[in-house]
Amino acid sequence: MTALFAILTFQAILGALDMLLNHEWREHLPSRPGARLEQALHAAREWLYGMLFLALAWAQWQGSWAWLLAAVLLGEILLTAWDFVEEDRTRVLSPNERVMHLVLSMGAGAVCTLMLPLVLQWSRLPDAVVLTRHGYWTGLFTLFAIGVWVWAVRDTWAAITLYRLHKGART
Repeated sequence: MTALFAILTFQAILGALDMLLNHEWREHLPSRPGARLEQALHAAREWLYGMLFLALAWAQWQGSWAWLLAAVLLGEILLTAWDFVEEDRTRVLSPNERVMHLVLSMGAGAVCTLMLPLVLQWSRLPDAVVLTRHGYWTGLFTLFAIGVWVWAVRDTWAAITLYRLHKGART
C-alpha cells in the first residue's frame, strides 16, 4: 500500500499544480466560454479522485465492493481520454501542460497497476467495507479528498455558469 499511497500523493500534488499553474493562472479556464465542457470533465474527475482518496484512506473494500474502486479508476481513465480530446479541440496546450499531463497519465497507469492486484485480492473476500486506518496516510488522504472536492465544487459551478452564460455558443 505504501507505493500506491506514495504515487497517489504525487498525483495529488502534481494535479494541484496543473490546476493552479495551467488551468487557472495561464489559461483562466473557469472564465473561458469555450472551456465549459473541459471544466465539467475536470469536475467529474475531481469528484472521482476525492472518492478514491477517501475510500482508500478509511476502508478496505471487500468482495463486490472492490469492483467499485475499479469502476472509479475506469471512470477516471475514460474522463481523462475525453478531456485530452476536448483540450485538443478547443485550445493549444503549452509544452509545460503537455508534459504535466503525460506525467499524470503515467502516474495514473502506475496507480492502476498497483490497484489491480489489490482489487483482485479484496474481491475474493466476503462482501464488506471494513473500516481501517493507514497511519498518517489516512489523515493526508482525507485532506486530499476534501481539497479535491472543494475544487470539484468550484469547477462544477464554473461549468454550469459558463453553460448558462453561453448557451448558444457551439464550443
